[in-house]
Amino acid sequence: MLLSFTLQVELYILAELRRRIDSGLLRIFAWSAYQLADTVAIFVLGHLSVISRSPEHELMLLWAPFLLLHLGSQDNITAYAIEDNQLWLRHLQTFVSQVAAASYVLYESSILSNSRSLLRPVAILMFVVGVAKYGERVWALRCAGSTPSGNNYMYYERRSRFRRSTAEVWDCGHGIRTEKLLLTAHLMLDIPRDLFKGPLPRVRVQEDVALGGKNLFKVAEMQLSLMHDVFYTKAEVMCTWYGICIHIILMICTAVAFSSFNHYLDSKSGSSNVDASVTHVLFIGAVILQFLSVIRAMFSSWTLADMVKVCSNQRIVRGKATWESLTAFVMGIRLLSCAAQRRRRYWSGSMGQHNLFRLCAHRRTSRSSKIARWMGVEDPWNTLVYSGSIRVSASVKQLVVNRVHQWRRAAKMGKVSPQALGHMIGSWGLAALTDHGGLHESLSWAIDVPLEEGILIWHVATNIYLSWYRKQVMAAGNQTDEQLGTQAEELSNYMLFLLSARPYMLSPLASRKAYVEMCYGLTGLGCSSVEELATALQNYGDTLNRGSSIKFTYTTIDIAMDDPLRHDKTLERGIKLGAELIANPVENKLSLVSQVWVEMLCYAGYNCSTYSHAKQLSKGGEFISIAALLVKYIICDINLPIISDHDKW
Repeated sequence: MLLSFTLQVELYILAELRRRIDSGLLRIFAWSAYQLADTVAIFVLGHLSVISRSPEHELMLLWAPFLLLHLGSQDNITAYAIEDNQLWLRHLQTFVSQVAAASYVLYESSILSNSRSLLRPVAILMFVVGVAKYGERVWALRCAGSTPSGNNYMYYERRSRFRRSTAEVWDCGHGIRTEKLLLTAHLMLDIPRDLFKGPLPRVRVQEDVALGGKNLFKVAEMQLSLMHDVFYTKAEVMCTWYGICIHIILMICTAVAFSSFNHYLDSKSGSSNVDASVTHVLFIGAVILQFLSVIRAMFSSWTLADMVKVCSNQRIVRGKATWESLTAFVMGIRLLSCAAQRRRRYWSGSMGQHNLFRLCAHRRTSRSSKIARWMGVEDPWNTLVYSGSIRVSASVKQLVVNRVHQWRRAAKMGKVSPQALGHMIGSWGLAALTDHGGLHESLSWAIDVPLEEGILIWHVATNIYLSWYRKQVMAAGNQTDEQLGTQAEELSNYMLFLLSARPYMLSPLASRKAYVEMCYGLTGLGCSSVEELATALQNYGDTLNRGSSIKFTYTTIDIAMDDPLRHDKTLERGIKLGAELIANPVENKLSLVSQVWVEMLCYAGYNCSTYSHAKQLSKGGEFISIAALLVKYIICDINLPIISDHDKW
């Protein structure tokens, strides 16, 4: 019983960490606690049914309702993975069987048969609380796992702005800007629902919401956290006026049962001290956890958004003043922790990094890679060892948001047709090449390829060009485009990280085959450093552009063949593109490369499956999901104001 309670406390803490930290070690602890919590509770409940007639352990039989309470899990983690929501029927079956087991334990004991015993009302109250909490978990899983459907085709419903008396509450200074953006994120939540959960039959959007630059990105970050609540917590079920009322009643029932239990112990001295101590711990823990749960729900942004929606409903007249007073009160409590809210991370805020040149240059001399090769796990080992993560810099965020706004501004100002806008979003790289000297015709071969091949081609070309640029241009003292070079490198490494470690985040048809073949081709060149490898490929690219041939030789034993690079067409295209970027006289080539990566990021995110986006939310979220959400805002055309070039990030 104490282990079951400890696991519940551990789940309560880990659930808040896993949405903001992308860590494999943290996921192991969270997964272990999530699995053990149900297993231990079911085991103990089955064991109690065996000793239900033991008169010397009467208090132990009172633990059965607490096990139902534990099986109801914590409000901030109902599901560990997205698959748990889809298996809600299995949880329903388990709910029925465990409630029946707890009923049997109480029925066979002497607690219910003795009408004069103070334990009888205690057992009944806690049984009701346990069934309600467990049933709420199953209902939350069912709501999160259901797919929206309707008999009509999807359409967008624009809501008018709030009444002035309600809106004025939010226009009282700079200090509550975060709360205003969080409210906007709630009001626009149908947009990420449609992207992450499935096509909605009706998408409700709010008119006259001014978002741009940093604010738009911040709202997207907040909505990533809100969608985590939708899929993996009880937020939607609990954070309503009736949900909060039910939880307050359950908390009062638990407190009354605890008080009655203390009266029972005072009137009877024959109980086991160990059983009494454990029961005390269970009661105190249940009261504290329920109190924290009610407080979090009452002052949650979900509750505040629901109150604001009620206050803005023109059809509601009776009780309007009461709701507005409650809204102001909840907002005031939340503003007391405004500074903490501004510092809060709504997702992991990081993006993975994986560089093919670094892997292939260091793999040959790495002893661990040799051992992994001998064990037959070289590919997963190298993917793990040569991958890392960095914080998403403000410059990268600005680059993505600016590019997205350029697409939208061009469509709103009539520079491109809606069909052309859709084509820009539906085909990565075309718009960037068109904007830079009309290179889409001469470099069409570098973008008219599947996404996974395009990532490899541009990754190789980016590394070759940046290696040349840093030796030739930056060595001469020109540091003008250093930031663009860093942005291009980070986005290039991030997209390759997704291809190598998380291909499901690209598209349902993404394959790692070309990546594995390229690793084999590059490691055979025998280069021992990234600079040496980039120089060798640059020289090879120069000869390709001149139409001549060059010979490389594998340095590994038992393999010797001329020009091995020609067997990998994707690698050859990447080398050729790198040489083209070096030789082409077009200006702002780093800007071109950066914009191609941004378009590739947005294209991959928008074409990623809803299942993959929702799945990744349980691991801290992914930067590509935010990019997809920004594109979704353009597609939906939610009447955001046009952002001028002078708007600051």
